[in-house]
Amino acid sequence: MGLIIANVKKRPTRTIVSILAVSLGVVMILLFVGLTQGMLKDSAYRTQNIKADLLFQPPGSSLLLALNNATMPIRIKDKLLEVDGIRHVSPMLHQFSKQSFSLIFGIDPQSFNQVSGDGIIVMEGRLFQAPFECIVDDVYQQSHHTKLGDTLNILNHTFTIVGFFKSGIAARILVPLETLQDLNDSKEKASIFYIKCDSDSRIEPVYQHLLHVDPFKGYNVTRASDIYKVMASNLPGLKEFTAAIIVSAVLISFLVILLTMYTTITERTREIGILKSLGASKGYIVNLILKESMLLTVVGVGVGLVLTFLATRVLHMLYPSLPFEIRLEWIIYVAFIALASGIFGSTYPAYRAARQDPVEALMYE
Repeated sequence: MGLIIANVKKRPTRTIVSILAVSLGVVMILLFVGLTQGMLKDSAYRTQNIKADLLFQPPGSSLLLALNNATMPIRIKDKLLEVDGIRHVSPMLHQFSKQSFSLIFGIDPQSFNQVSGDGIIVMEGRLFQAPFECIVDDVYQQSHHTKLGDTLNILNHTFTIVGFFKSGIAARILVPLETLQDLNDSKEKASIFYIKCDSDSRIEPVYQHLLHVDPFKGYNVTRASDIYKVMASNLPGLKEFTAAIIVSAVLISFLVILLTMYTTITERTREIGILKSLGASKGYIVNLILKESMLLTVVGVGVGLVLTFLATRVLHMLYPSLPFEIRLEWIIYVAFIALASGIFGSTYPAYRAARQDPVEALMYE
């Protein structure tokens, strides 16, 4: 082990670059996966906290509400209320604000409270009463340092903040449904209907009815209990983009380790010749090279985990509403990927070193 550490210390700049390259791959994967999983979980959590039993959406729409621009006539609410087993229906319109980089819900407070039960818990101020008033949750309040009476620009119109509500339900910004309909050119339309059934035993019959019976057949219907699973499976391009990030990280680690170990073998040709002339076997040489690359990779993984932790802390301080979820299984998975890329990256240099002729190696200048 002493020989391996000495070899690593001999070229500190190259060693540091190799470690940072491996750590970069770790940070890339963990930050991306942590952000996407965190956003999915946060969106599912806030949607489930509305406490609806079923979600009813237009055909082809997405459960990721920021991606859903489809609307449907609000009169469908009356048709839904005629279905046996449905007690309450709350229409909502969604709009993503580029100015505040937040999802906005246009809601009808009366029907929203009927579906939710607990309703919106206003912690300071009051619920909106005028068309161009809005309320924001406490996370938005803290991250944007807002106070009562401040204004927001939504679709090029000024809204006054009149209340702060407890986070963890619906969106971070709530406005009157009719106002958002007018501004969004969606008069008498909604993005989604939240449905509350008479009892838990009626959820499945109502779900099957909405899926297979006209005039509801063809619409998207989702059980509240399935929200996270459906979001994760239906997010456009998530699997492909995740795979691209992982492949990129693996290639970076592989190529850097390959280049590092190849250069190392070239520089140590005479040393390897001396070892072989002293009786070192091919297996010993290969083992020496592989252990050195593994040391670089393990240290790189450790540095990557530290950098990931620091990056999430900094991002959370800058953007408190940005959710991250980095789970243990992904840490293990990323560590395994990095170690595998380190082993494969050093395989050829190790094989080349083991095949060197000791006489030729000793004559190498």
